[in-house]
Amino acid sequence: MEQQATETEVLGNAIVEWLADEALQDSEPATLCNELCLRLRGVGLPLARFHVAFRVLHPLYDASTLNWTAGKGVVVEHFRPEESGNDRFVRGPLGHILAHRLPAFRRRLTGDTALLDFDMLDELRAMGGTDYIAFRVGFDRVSETGIICSWLGDRASGFTDGEIVQLQRVTRELGIALKSKIERNVAQNIAHAYLGKRAGQAVLNGSIRRGDGEKITAALWYSDLRRSTELSDRLSAEAFLDLLGRYFEMTAASVLDHGGEVVSLIGDAVLGLFRIEGAPEEACGRALAAANEARRRLGLPSTAEADLAFDFGISLHLGEVIYGNVGVPERLQFTLVGSAVNEVVRVQDLTKTLGHPVLATGPFADVVACPWQPLGEHTLRGLDKPMPILTPGEPTLR
Repeated sequence: MEQQATETEVLGNAIVEWLADEALQDSEPATLCNELCLRLRGVGLPLARFHVAFRVLHPLYDASTLNWTAGKGVVVEHFRPEESGNDRFVRGPLGHILAHRLPAFRRRLTGDTALLDFDMLDELRAMGGTDYIAFRVGFDRVSETGIICSWLGDRASGFTDGEIVQLQRVTRELGIALKSKIERNVAQNIAHAYLGKRAGQAVLNGSIRRGDGEKITAALWYSDLRRSTELSDRLSAEAFLDLLGRYFEMTAASVLDHGGEVVSLIGDAVLGLFRIEGAPEEACGRALAAANEARRRLGLPSTAEADLAFDFGISLHLGEVIYGNVGVPERLQFTLVGSAVNEVVRVQDLTKTLGHPVLATGPFADVVACPWQPLGEHTLRGLDKPMPILTPGEPTLR
């Protein structure tokens, strides 16, 4: 028995060394935790379940969990802010650990010393658990951030004292490894939320200097909220921001839903882009579908408490643009520049005077199969050459 314990300790030390190496790698947290649990099982640890929870910085989610069970692998869950404080968590062992700032917590689930003082422990015993232990690892002096790991054993006698020591070491090393991965994911979340997925990834990959960029041909999508100045003066800040949110959910979300990129949210305007990576009709077709979808969403009944009517125009164009970093070295913006961008903005202005909420330029309409209705040639503000302007022939929701 002593020799077996020594061998387990040696193998456990090897796992700790492996975790130290993994902290330097770019592996995903779920992959790391799955491999860790398999290795622990492989050295004889009676592990039936592993759970780790940590806070995240994400526009949609407040916390994430990874849950491993023998035979099923890792399941990843994300929790919205309104969910992360639910009763099940608060009244469970992990909520207890956080509330009382406990570094460790253990409950035997079977035998004379069993203590099932949380409903969740009954559930864990029902799935074959005999011993439950959890550790908290802080990432700062006051432990406002960090991870909470719980380990469920299924050996009749539970974890040995030596195994608990090993698990505590493993949890600390796992915290170090996950900290770098969580911080990397935070950087990705912020870059993707504020720059868009593709531009954000380009920046993270090193395109951070002024002048970094490329020339691309793309379908351009531009929308602008009507009467925005009047609405902002008339409404409270909270009501106007709520209205803007609904407007962006109709417009920017439609661009994303159809495979486009939202390059900029310019005040109350949306500049979208659909890259030409094959036949131009495919990208332009998606841009037109996104415009029709945005107008369809405008016509849906609203559930907002203060339902105020608003409208917006959309313009579509096809052209070459420069996609990259502009600004000063200390403050850059990853955006689109070029005459095609100016043109698509000017075309949107015509939606007000021509009386059609969706307008397209001749170059765009030439590659999209649609019963276009010509509206004549128009000289755009700041440009010398008139441009053919068309609107989709099918009725568009207004």
